[in-house]
Amino acid sequence: MKIGPIIGILIIVFALGLGAYFFKGSLTPYLPFKVARQSASTGSTVQIMGAPIKTSTQYDQQTGTLNFTLQEAATGDLMPVEFKSPKPDSFDEAVSVTAIGTYDGKRNVFQADNLLVKCPSKYAGQKAPTTGPRSYSAT
Repeated sequence: MKIGPIIGILIIVFALGLGAYFFKGSLTPYLPFKVARQSASTGSTVQIMGAPIKTSTQYDQQTGTLNFTLQEAATGDLMPVEFKSPKPDSFDEAVSVTAIGTYDGKRNVFQADNLLVKCPSKYAGQKAPTTGPRSYSAT
């Protein structure tokens, strides 16, 4: 048996294993608010999702800091969030926000590095227009 194909297979297996290891490390899990608070001790990056409380939104244009509160759908639990970047354009219409970041246990606030904003669809609740049969002719 030749050693060349064996070395080639070993290199491929090693590359796949290394790729899987780094891919797994880049995954950010969705966590309930309670578990996200407990992750403060590890400092790991997590994702939380909830409905923004409209009356809690405060944006400081001087510092570019957006502060708001999310409400978890399943439990009704509240989580204050701080986002130190410009406010997303569609934030005011958002029905759901996913915050990716870490929980700061000293300040009791979720420090978001990234926000994913879900707005209501402008097509929700609309019926597709109905038309009669179409005929196409080649000219």
